[in-house]
Amino acid sequence: MDGNRTGLTSRSNSPLPYNSDANEQSSLLGSDATTERPQDLDSDRLHSDFASPGDYGSIKPSSSRATAFATLPTRLARSQSVARKVERRQKRQEKWATWRHKLPYYIPVLAWLPEYTLKAFIGDVTAAFTMTSLIVPQAMSYATNLVHSDPISGLFGAAIPAMLYSVLGTCRQLSVGPEAALSLIMGEAIASFIEAETHAHGHLSDAHKMRITLMVTSIVTCQAGLITFALGMLRLGFLDAVLSRALLRGFITAVGIVIFIAQLLPTLGLERLVDKAHPPESTLDKAGFIIEHLGSVHRLTVAVSFTALAILILAKLFKSRLIKRRGFGWLAYVPEVLVVVIVSTVFSAIFDWEAQGLQVLGYVSPGNVHIRLPFGSGIGDYATKCIGTSTVIAVLGFLDSIVGAKDSASKFDYPISPNRELVAIGAANLATSLVSGTLPGYGSITRSRLAGATGATTQMASLLTGTFVLLVTYFLLGFLVALPKAILAVIILVVVFSILEEAPHDVKFFWKMRAWVDCGLMALTFLLSLLVSVETGIIVSIALSMVLCVKQAAITRIKILGRVPGTSFYEPVDDDEDDGLFPTEEIPGILIVRFRDPSLNFANAGALKERLRRLERYGRGRHHPSDQPRRGEASVIIFHCVDVEDIDASALQLISELVGGYASRSVLIYWTQIQPVPLARLRKAGVLEKSGGGELSPPSLGLNAVG
Repeated sequence: MDGNRTGLTSRSNSPLPYNSDANEQSSLLGSDATTERPQDLDSDRLHSDFASPGDYGSIKPSSSRATAFATLPTRLARSQSVARKVERRQKRQEKWATWRHKLPYYIPVLAWLPEYTLKAFIGDVTAAFTMTSLIVPQAMSYATNLVHSDPISGLFGAAIPAMLYSVLGTCRQLSVGPEAALSLIMGEAIASFIEAETHAHGHLSDAHKMRITLMVTSIVTCQAGLITFALGMLRLGFLDAVLSRALLRGFITAVGIVIFIAQLLPTLGLERLVDKAHPPESTLDKAGFIIEHLGSVHRLTVAVSFTALAILILAKLFKSRLIKRRGFGWLAYVPEVLVVVIVSTVFSAIFDWEAQGLQVLGYVSPGNVHIRLPFGSGIGDYATKCIGTSTVIAVLGFLDSIVGAKDSASKFDYPISPNRELVAIGAANLATSLVSGTLPGYGSITRSRLAGATGATTQMASLLTGTFVLLVTYFLLGFLVALPKAILAVIILVVVFSILEEAPHDVKFFWKMRAWVDCGLMALTFLLSLLVSVETGIIVSIALSMVLCVKQAAITRIKILGRVPGTSFYEPVDDDEDDGLFPTEEIPGILIVRFRDPSLNFANAGALKERLRRLERYGRGRHHPSDQPRRGEASVIIFHCVDVEDIDASALQLISELVGGYASRSVLIYWTQIQPVPLARLRKAGVLEKSGGGELSPPSLGLNAVG
């Protein structure tokens, strides 16, 4: 306003009398303006300061009110400019606050690290030590015996993905590292490349074979990581519901048998008899070779192998039985695999088993590892041919990881995001591929269960495990020079037994449920994987599952019912079905679920648990996964099944697990208006017993569904 007063200088120093114009001017321009009289103003200077003929024509202020109106546009423009700046600043603050709220969802370490405690650290360190004692021998075994690569490839594959996953992963107990089935697929792909090079160029040196191995491993790890990352970014985390359990069981069982037969060669000491130029390729060829040369086994190797195998199997049996008893919980922390590795290495060094014909690991140097881009000149043909293998590894690894993550999340009662899991594992493998020849890392359900049992409470356990593996690689690997290779094969055999131990239960269940289609698909996948190739088996499994999903409708059609006030009628509370004629109300603590599909099957029942969890936590409407729950946990869940005509074996298995989870939370489960066929199958599968047995519907609620 100082600029305004410059053009309103008084020509008289005498006091001015009070007048209404001056008073009005004081309210607009300030109290100093009341000392000026309009007739004393220099009208020419007034025009030059406040108006131009183009703006105001021939307007000549005759009073201070006119002056105020003349300056009004300038002052309003200034106020609007200030308001816009304030609004922009507020929007920036709101945007930053939104990102601060959502960023921990995308980078989970920002959520758990600020709240990390010493108690959690103690549990994570204990679990990390236990996991390191298991994953180090496993990773070396997979790299040496399945991929036929350097043990360092497996060790870095166990360290780097685990450390990166701890930053981006959502599962607190998931153990990320090399897997037996994935290593087998990788080894078969490498063998096919070496065979093609041999046919094209004749005999290859060991150094040439190792170069091919390292190159193919890096390419496949990078491509698998890229595919997994893309699946997560495209929010395709629901794809774990695509594969039938029967198909997966057939495939996994076949993979276990393929690995078992392959590991019998080093276990029996028959690798020395294999013709390096023409080794047995298929599983049947290897089985025939073993039978043909049973009389030529290496006795010391057999003795060491079967002694170690017996010790590991007996230790596992005793731990599984005694660990549940009071006072024997400490057995979970006993690393029997590490004990066998150390004892066998010491005995091998003392008694010089290598001189007696037993093959040992030998000296391994981590200094041969180089960081380089997995793509470069001269590898375009390899990259193209590796796409199929990379896709199979990405899909199978994703399925293993999601199963392990969901198993841990269900056991310890916390939510996970399959999409974030895909992004985390994909990013971890992309970074891992920069280390030449490193195996891809995915989640393992068996190792994850061990991590949870030994005290892992946060992703810090994964970070510490990776750190410990690197320390072992650089400082302790030299002490394993005399480790018998047969021990590495035995470690893989123990993993195979854990893969196969659930097969009889699943086969018996499907047979009991008379799920002939599931049994047929399981047998088909098993035979293709065993007799043709593992890649063929998994590709056929995926293709058949996709066809079945399209045919049977993969989307779970369920509706949440609410009561029409003042009546005993219930109608869907979903916004898309609420026409406003019958406004519904939800009953606090009670969740009423109506199945709208005529058939519950492996495809549309797979996402049921997650759907119910979201509805229980957030209710209807849209929400972001990082939002706080808007509802309390349900105390009663009612399944309204008037539309359901059939339930297949896979869905029964999922529903049984779902009901078991609710029962463990003391949630009351009721079933209402069930038709005879699904009722009989629910009873036969034991679901009704888990639900409470006797009552099929709540005694105080009569469900009369509308629409």
